[in-house]
Amino acid sequence: MSKNVLLTVVVALAAAIAGGFLLWSREATSPGPAEGRAIAEMFLSRLEGGDAEAAWESTTAEFKSAEGATKFVTRVKNNAWLREPMTFSSVQQVKVNDSDRLEFAFTSSKTGKFVRILLARDQGAWRVDRLTF
Repeated sequence: MSKNVLLTVVVALAAAIAGGFLLWSREATSPGPAEGRAIAEMFLSRLEGGDAEAAWESTTAEFKSAEGATKFVTRVKNNAWLREPMTFSSVQQVKVNDSDRLEFAFTSSKTGKFVRILLARDQGAWRVDRLTF
């Protein structure tokens, strides 16, 4: 085997290893379905328990920036059904800024209204990043 062919093989192999490592070490954009559901359910249980402030505290910095604590507490007060027991409905994969994320949907046991919760990694933990209803 010539030196050029051997060098090409070595470079290609090194590039493949480096690319594989980058894919392996890339941070996840969503928790697993079971972990994400548990986090979303904890957030909703805080709302159900009447502790909108604690629910807000468990959100990402981006969520807090977009919706301050007072605004969030008022929104929860104006939508009393958010304090009703919620039943898990589904989880689906959605695209957010070209990243695959999981969105968790829950339905109010009393009114049938639904909420969707999107999580993101913030301060080393998965947190609520978006609440849609």
